[in-house]
Amino acid sequence: MNPSKKLSLLVLLGPLLFAGEAFSQAGAPTAHTIFMTAIELKGSTTVEKLAPPPVNPKDLSKGYEFKPPGQADKSDPKKWEVSSYRFSPGFITVRQGDTVNLTVFVVNGDEHDVAVHDPGGSEVVPRTKWNRGREYKVSFVAKKVGSYQLTCSMHAPTMAATILVLPRK
Repeated sequence: MNPSKKLSLLVLLGPLLFAGEAFSQAGAPTAHTIFMTAIELKGSTTVEKLAPPPVNPKDLSKGYEFKPPGQADKSDPKKWEVSSYRFSPGFITVRQGDTVNLTVFVVNGDEHDVAVHDPGGSEVVPRTKWNRGREYKVSFVAKKVGSYQLTCSMHAPTMAATILVLPRK
């Protein structure tokens, strides 16, 4: 490869190489405070614009809700509504040994049954009830490499967040 092409390649790939090098050189464990929101995404329309789904979304997943025409809005018997619960953000990355401090505000859903499981499936934050309009704080040390799951068992699989734990180098 001629020197000009090598220089061009370094200019293009250099930031990736250096960023990757810097990322792989993790220091001492640290604490991360992550602010999350428990939300419900909703969509509605009327039977004049679109027919309701042929299969009740609640039969597809516990994370979906469906209000058929006549139940979504008493003042508009033709309106229907679908919704789904989730945590936002839904994906976080930390290093092995880091402390994860989650501060979660529940906007939607009267009640959620929430726990955090490590990559092996063990509970690292015990299952507890979370309610609308309240803030909850949970904390754990990310001891294992892999995916930790914050999940609401009442609205899974859509209401889940993944905390990816990378090895400390």
